[in-house]
Amino acid sequence: MAAGWNKTSGTLREGPINEDTFWMLFNYVFSDSSAKRTTYKFGLVKSILDNLFNSEEEDSSLFISYDNLFGKFAENYWNLITKYHLKQMLPDGKSEYSKIEQIFIALIQEESSFANLPFISIPEKKRSSVIKQVSNDCRRNVIGALHRDFQNCLYAFDLKGDGIFLNPYAFNFMLKYKIEIEKLNYYAWAKFLEKINDESVVTKLLEKLELATPQRDDLSVFRQVLYNEFEQYNCFYCGRKLYEIHVDHFIPWSFIKEDKLWNFVLACPACNMRKNNKIPRMEYVKLIQNRNDDLRKFNSTFVQHQFKTYKPNLISDMWRYAQSGGFVLL
Repeated sequence: MAAGWNKTSGTLREGPINEDTFWMLFNYVFSDSSAKRTTYKFGLVKSILDNLFNSEEEDSSLFISYDNLFGKFAENYWNLITKYHLKQMLPDGKSEYSKIEQIFIALIQEESSFANLPFISIPEKKRSSVIKQVSNDCRRNVIGALHRDFQNCLYAFDLKGDGIFLNPYAFNFMLKYKIEIEKLNYYAWAKFLEKINDESVVTKLLEKLELATPQRDDLSVFRQVLYNEFEQYNCFYCGRKLYEIHVDHFIPWSFIKEDKLWNFVLACPACNMRKNNKIPRMEYVKLIQNRNDDLRKFNSTFVQHQFKTYKPNLISDMWRYAQSGGFVLL
């Protein structure tokens, strides 16, 4: 059998997989028993979690493209490497930098102003080029390795293909325990970073990892679609006419880590501030589901793209799992 990191393809285990099995496998990956020279396994787990809502149903699995997977992978590493200067690899005698660090260092040497930018603010053409390079150079070192650690239970893959095929049992498990898995992944990642970095850069490691994926500031495109095109002129929560408009993540961004039209509502400042990081009552879940049923019929390329991976029960499932993960009900 090929070493995990050297595998070029892998299949999915057939049949149901219970939660105890998934917990055993995740705990193994987070432990020192799972071989690691870089932090890539932690980065890939994080990227899969961040892409759960970008997965597309395909046959009996859920497809996540390498572009989406390594787009998040690159974005999550950007601040860790360029802002916090955290090394991501155990020295091997040849280099002290992992491939993704080398890619980012070369980019900043080429254009020093990028060092002060969020990853999403790098010009699109250059950002796409970097994501492609990260995908090509990093996937062969981690996709097969993590697949083997999970004993064929997490995803199927072909490095020559376009992405991974997530096991639906794994999808449901990761969505249900998203908060718990993220915390365990951050903790194991932080422990690994402590081994390979100087004390001067390892302060507040968990906070740095949690902030690795920055929240988008400009939500104007979503405001425009909901207000101007879909004519939502009243606050979603209190029903009053909107004079000052806030764009609110219905399921908090800290849970979903994604900006999708189906999770946005327009709110007045008072309701938005009161809601903050809480989840709305069930009556609002039904309202947004009905809203989304209408919105997804809207004849717009942008809207159709935003709803490409939307599933009818997704909001209610997220609402339930966010509540069980500790989010307070409004």
